[in-house]
Amino acid sequence: MIRMKSMSKQFVAWATYLRNSPFLLARLKLTAIYILAILAVLAVFNVLVLGLFVQDLPLELETLATERAEEILENTLLVADAIILILVAGMSYVLAGFVLKPIEISYKQQKKFVADAAHELRTPLAVMKTGSETTLAGGKAEEQISFIKDSLEEINHLSSTVDDLLMLAKSDNRQVPEFERVDLSKLVKQQTEYMQTYAKQKNISLKADIEDNCAINGSKSHIKRLLVNLIQNAVDYNNPNGEVRVLLKTQGDQVEIKVVDTGIGISKRDLPHIFDRFYKADKARTKTTNGAGLGLSIVKEIVDMHGGRISVASKPGAGTTVCALFPLYSSDVHI
Repeated sequence: MIRMKSMSKQFVAWATYLRNSPFLLARLKLTAIYILAILAVLAVFNVLVLGLFVQDLPLELETLATERAEEILENTLLVADAIILILVAGMSYVLAGFVLKPIEISYKQQKKFVADAAHELRTPLAVMKTGSETTLAGGKAEEQISFIKDSLEEINHLSSTVDDLLMLAKSDNRQVPEFERVDLSKLVKQQTEYMQTYAKQKNISLKADIEDNCAINGSKSHIKRLLVNLIQNAVDYNNPNGEVRVLLKTQGDQVEIKVVDTGIGISKRDLPHIFDRFYKADKARTKTTNGAGLGLSIVKEIVDMHGGRISVASKPGAGTTVCALFPLYSSDVHI
């Protein structure tokens, strides 16, 4: 009786686990379908073999010999069928796993993306909700002004996060913007000058070394966004009185944008994940900024969109170097 209860509990636990694991359930269903299909094929094959065997037997063979031969053939076919089914079951399970793996990864990434987005949006909303309740309760003028300032900051954060999410959604849907000839030399110079004020506020020296006449086929607005994100990251995660250098030069048939900082660096553990959406590294790298963890994800998407490559070299306490390579402008490319 106790054994039956234990088996019943194990069965219920297994059934619950299976119900909560849709991809394992789908994998088992696919395996079962493959096995049933093979069973049907084997059944037809066995009938045909037996029929041909009996048809080809010499008429002078005695009935006993015929029956004995049929029995041997049936047993042989059953053993062969069993071996084939075992092999097919194993292969089907493995192949079903290969088929479902990309879908499972995409599904898990989507769930994580939605959960992270909800978490990221919840904090600004909570701040604004609390401030609104305080204002409605008749708070002091100073408190109301403070609430308005906090709300504006959170609204800007929300707006930036939503823009980033929309950009990533368009990228996921393979919505590629129209490309044009982009003068990178001019654009990098403009964006570096634009970010000077931001760098000075953080007591960071921002310098540029720009080669003339560098151009690519691309989206000007997206490249602007890439430059702002890279420079802002280099400034935010720098040491007091640190330095950021933006370098632009051609390398054969490619254009290289390199952003080098003297900042706190990235740990070896975090380095493989820096392009993951909503990923935030250790507290040392997040205490100076309240970003959503989408900046480098967007940079990676933009580089991929332009057929380029990006790499990051970093060491804790020794700064970080981000290098993005783009194909050099060619009039043969349709834009």
